[in-house]
Amino acid sequence: MNYELLGNNIRKQRKEKKYTLEQLAEKLDVSTTFIGQIERAKGIPSLETLVKIANVLEISTDSLLFGDLNSKAGSNHFVKRVMELTEDFTSDEKELLLNNIEIINQFRK
Repeated sequence: MNYELLGNNIRKQRKEKKYTLEQLAEKLDVSTTFIGQIERAKGIPSLETLVKIANVLEISTDSLLFGDLNSKAGSNHFVKRVMELTEDFTSDEKELLLNNIEIINQFRK
């Protein structure tokens, strides 16, 4: 879990909604200190709190956790995660995965 990315995404969405730390904390019934810690990756929200944050900010939990996969940060996280998941793949398995991605890409055109 990339808590720095999560915190940055929460801060970005909070600011886009024009919420102060105090306003978001009040809506979530938590302290402003805790929200600040989450945004700085110094605090870790529970799953329940993460869902509440997503609901208040009107965004999916996926977007908070992984960001916009088209952005540089989101793309880097995506690539890193694919690398982690496939590190034990054989060459044949990697080739099969690549072929499947190419097939999916053809259907998108």
